[in-house]
Amino acid sequence: MYSYNAEYRRLFEGVIDNAVTEFPRTLALRIDLRYPPDYAYDRSNREITRFIESLKARLYTDTDRKAQRWGRRLSHRLRYIWVREFGGVRQRKHYHLVLLLNKDIYHTAGRFNGEDSLAGMIQQAWCSALGLRAERYACLVHFPEKGAMYLCYNSADYTAQRAVLVMRLDYLAKDHTKDYHDGYRSVGTSR
Repeated sequence: MYSYNAEYRRLFEGVIDNAVTEFPRTLALRIDLRYPPDYAYDRSNREITRFIESLKARLYTDTDRKAQRWGRRLSHRLRYIWVREFGGVRQRKHYHLVLLLNKDIYHTAGRFNGEDSLAGMIQQAWCSALGLRAERYACLVHFPEKGAMYLCYNSADYTAQRAVLVMRLDYLAKDHTKDYHDGYRSVGTSR
């Protein structure tokens, strides 16, 4: 049985509430970001910061393109939760994330080999953050099975939808894979 970080749980719920307040129809997408076996990472979180900034820029460009194509104004904001973990036999650093997006624009990850899909933009952003070619290293982004969830604030099922997402986020709040003593944050969220 795992122990869970109660402060992380509170942070996660705040991000969810902010997302559905702005976008009553929200996509919550779970992803994992890994490093190549020979990648010389340090213990800081520079790569995840670069990833978030790169993904924001890609989403901004994509949303503008869709607004022109669809002939209407679109509003988006990337909300996110990330946790840094060390796991496996070799205790390799990796990240688990939940991305929260306007479901009226992004309703699935899309094609995993499509440059213009949400999945493709995520893969490109992670590879860009690491300084690697996406054609070769896109596989460093893992999309868990059943990793997409929908929150529809105005739905009669909203309370149940939210409860299921919060329960799934417990995986990110588990203590045993975190390093709380290395001087770097093990969690980050959008504001």
